[in-house]
Amino acid sequence: MIGQRLILFYCSFTCIYFPCILFLLNYNNTLYNVGKYKFIPILLILMFAEVIKYLFSILYNQRHHFDKIDSKALLNSKPRKSWSKTFKDILRFFIILISLCIIYYGAIVLFGAPLSTHHEETTMLTIVLSTLTFIPPCLHLGVETALAVLTGAQSANGNIIVEAMGRNINYTLLGTWLGAIVIPLDWDRPWQIWPIPCGIGALVGYMVAHYVTLIKTLYIVKPWRTSKKVHRQL
Repeated sequence: MIGQRLILFYCSFTCIYFPCILFLLNYNNTLYNVGKYKFIPILLILMFAEVIKYLFSILYNQRHHFDKIDSKALLNSKPRKSWSKTFKDILRFFIILISLCIIYYGAIVLFGAPLSTHHEETTMLTIVLSTLTFIPPCLHLGVETALAVLTGAQSANGNIIVEAMGRNINYTLLGTWLGAIVIPLDWDRPWQIWPIPCGIGALVGYMVAHYVTLIKTLYIVKPWRTSKKVHRQL
């Protein structure tokens, strides 16, 4: 039940702040900057929100288990990671992130992006995809598990957090692909310029994934609370 409560907070928080950011960007006519380097500060804001959710999960778990930890268990607990171990994890994260950016860039070019021109736009779409599909799973699952979920090597197996992260990745990539459909259409709209539709599609797909997870989690939690109330009455 702890994981379900964390997912509820995780998705609820995203379902509130994410549409607000998109609305403000659209209201200020800056949403089309998704294909420019000037959009990077917006991505940093989004990742800062992910850090907040990660810190909340840590505090929630510590508070939940605080009363169950006695002095003997505290003495027998595992030591904290050494600085060398932490440095290796950080180094592994950046190596995988850079490798993922290269893979995304190559895949985008293979799907039809210009190779000799629009380097800033293609690079920016690569950064958006890497930010949305890799950094959040790394925060909540760890680098190795995040990579396994991204490549499809890790199945949910009843873990709703892994399932949620996998859904975020799939919907983000699906939104990117669907956004590319409007680019070749002869409408001559400013939002059809590469890679604006793909970038917006990725952001919308990421947001929709959280709404789907929120609805599914509420559907699971409500029957559980009902059965618990009935059990107490009996």
